[in-house]
Amino acid sequence: MTDLNRFLFRLVNDAWTTPALDPCLILLGRINDYGVVWLVLLGALAALGGKTGRWAALGGLAALVAGLASSEVLKSLVMQPRPFLSLPDVRLLVSPPSSYSFPSVNATYAFAASSGASLTARRLLGRLPVWGWGFLALAVAVSYSRVYVGVHYPGDVLGGAIIGTSIGWLVASVGVGFGKDGALERPTIRDEGDRTG
Repeated sequence: MTDLNRFLFRLVNDAWTTPALDPCLILLGRINDYGVVWLVLLGALAALGGKTGRWAALGGLAALVAGLASSEVLKSLVMQPRPFLSLPDVRLLVSPPSSYSFPSVNATYAFAASSGASLTARRLLGRLPVWGWGFLALAVAVSYSRVYVGVHYPGDVLGGAIIGTSIGWLVASVGVGFGKDGALERPTIRDEGDRTG
């Protein structure tokens, strides 16, 4: 545990707080629990995004599952205590989790799902779709909320973001390469519109 990690935690959890933000950031954490918000978004992407959307949703789902599994394994290996167990006077806005702190599972699968879907779509379309930036913004907001509510250090969510993005990149690379001989190389009219519009 570094002094910088503690310092940044104090900034986010104490100095940069306001009662108006508390319910918003608590809600962000709740909708991210168990990947619910990502399952809903990926389902909508599969239903409304044409062939590219279905492949992107599949990439996001595969990355989410891999991110969840890998972060849980790392938690059991690193065994870092949560900040509310290690530091005094932590603003704990949610029920205290019983698991270890590093890496943040929520941040890992948020970045895994968002990058898995977005990078898959980017490889198919040649550019990052607009919704990909929205996915990234949501992953960042969810990760920030974990520090704000007192359950993670900044290093936990940064580690989760790196792990999740790496998994998303790997899934997109392997998935698109695997599908090039199949339906991926035959875009729908909607996909063509994505390229030109």
